[in-house]
Amino acid sequence: MNIPKELVLAAADILDTNKNQPRVFVGFDGFLDTILHVVDERIDTNTFKRLDSMEKYAERIHAAAGYSANIELVPQTVKLGGNGPIMADGLLAMGCRTSYAGALGAPEIHPVFAEFVAACDHVISMCDPATTDAIEFVDGKLLMGRMENTAELNWENFCAHISESEQMDLLKEIDLIAAVNWTMLPAMNSILSGLQSALQQAQRRPLFFIDLADPRKRLEEDIRTVLQLLTGLQEQADVILGMNEQESAQVEQVLLGETDMDLRNRAIRIRSTLGIHHAVIHPLRSACVAAGDEVYLFDGPYTSSPKLTTGAGDTFNAGYCRGLLAGLTPDQSLGTGVCASGFYVRNARPPSVAELAGFMREWAAADCCSEF
Repeated sequence: MNIPKELVLAAADILDTNKNQPRVFVGFDGFLDTILHVVDERIDTNTFKRLDSMEKYAERIHAAAGYSANIELVPQTVKLGGNGPIMADGLLAMGCRTSYAGALGAPEIHPVFAEFVAACDHVISMCDPATTDAIEFVDGKLLMGRMENTAELNWENFCAHISESEQMDLLKEIDLIAAVNWTMLPAMNSILSGLQSALQQAQRRPLFFIDLADPRKRLEEDIRTVLQLLTGLQEQADVILGMNEQESAQVEQVLLGETDMDLRNRAIRIRSTLGIHHAVIHPLRSACVAAGDEVYLFDGPYTSSPKLTTGAGDTFNAGYCRGLLAGLTPDQSLGTGVCASGFYVRNARPPSVAELAGFMREWAAADCCSEF
């Protein structure tokens, strides 16, 4: 269903008048992202026709089974990557005072992250970044990761880079913690447990956002363990679990042994079973949140010709959290989330608060249509 434009306009007005600068702490990955397009037909040295459909790409690979195939990939850009840096970059753009811990280069910060690091309040880099080849299509993307350094992203290494007193100083002022890309970080559970203990000592109750990031390659037992950790974390923080549509189906299957095709029911069941603050689901064209006894499902400003899709989900997460940090209701925050993502895919960067509010008003003027 379409989001009511009155709700979007009210959220935009609150964003415009809210001048606070929330303090956020984000981690714990870090990637160098190479954005790639697949060549369908090579015209000349500088010109090619792009293969823009994942389905067509799959058909080409399937047709080559038992034989071979020569597939040409053309780099479009090399950029800051990883769920954590992209979400943190979005929160920075939206006016948050941001601290970051993760894999940005050691002992020296990698040049790709230099501008990001300079904008942060505090940065802890525990190791060199991993790398991702992001093969983009109009209808999705394939992320091919190389994870050489992720074992170093653990609580012990984190504590080696920041003393307990410094942890307390940081956490006592934090409004939001975001721990993302659990799937790619095998020691993330140690970080979640460590943060729970640290929050108990700091006597601070922030929002705590987590995104598992496509956990299908992880064992069901591992997924069940991290979900139990989230239930425990709720004692010290207001936990928000963010999922795309496929991830939400995996989580519900692990929790309940079945999957409800209605996203509203799915969000309600996940939130209530875990006992957490919010369960957020963001498919390609819409977004849903279960918060308390309420559930909302709205269409977003979809475009069939995005400039960049890698990072759109992370920017949605940043926009949703920024809405909550500005005092918006969960349904209004869905509006900031889908519009932050909508701005990002059109402009290949996250919006400022003013740009986000402006985009929301433009969308409302178009009656919040799903094709915008």
